[in-house]
Amino acid sequence: MYNKFRSVLKMAVILVSTGMIVFSDSTVYSDNREKTKVEKNIASDSSGVRMNLEDGEYSIQADLEGGSGKAGIVSPALMIVKNGRAYVQLTWSSSNYDYMVVNGEKYLPVNEEGMNSEFVIPILAMDEPVQVIADTTAMGTPHEVEYTLLFYADSIGSKGQLPQEAAKRVVGVALVIIIGGGILNYFVNKRNHC
Repeated sequence: MYNKFRSVLKMAVILVSTGMIVFSDSTVYSDNREKTKVEKNIASDSSGVRMNLEDGEYSIQADLEGGSGKAGIVSPALMIVKNGRAYVQLTWSSSNYDYMVVNGEKYLPVNEEGMNSEFVIPILAMDEPVQVIADTTAMGTPHEVEYTLLFYADSIGSKGQLPQEAAKRVVGVALVIIIGGGILNYFVNKRNHC
């Protein structure tokens, strides 16, 4: 019986450790190349609006207008404050965007091809419309489309408000419940057999 308990306990420790690794903050970037691209975009740009926030990651509500109306962005989005300036990791509803132009600067995607296009761009203004251009390849030949982005200062919150972060917490809680249930089941069965 003691050996069974040790086996169950070892398995629980392995599952919890695996869950902690899988759902840690480092999984925001699927690999180091993407993280390097994000850091490069931020380091090479100082046009983000100044923020009275500590450097770090936050969530922010963003609206998109323009184009054909078929494309969209994920909102809330990840806002990154670096050196007191604000940037946003913008995720499109399509993988067909190959670059964006913000304030005359060209930005390339920070993620791998085949996934919905993601860009890290500066937030030029809060609570005011900002004109951007996104180049799409959806209609065969690439062409630039004008969009308007609007970021809401009063919506800035913790990174935990992002849907991806909430999903991680749900999976983590489910993992704990499953492991706890397995351990409880072991003890109940052990007691019933005695």
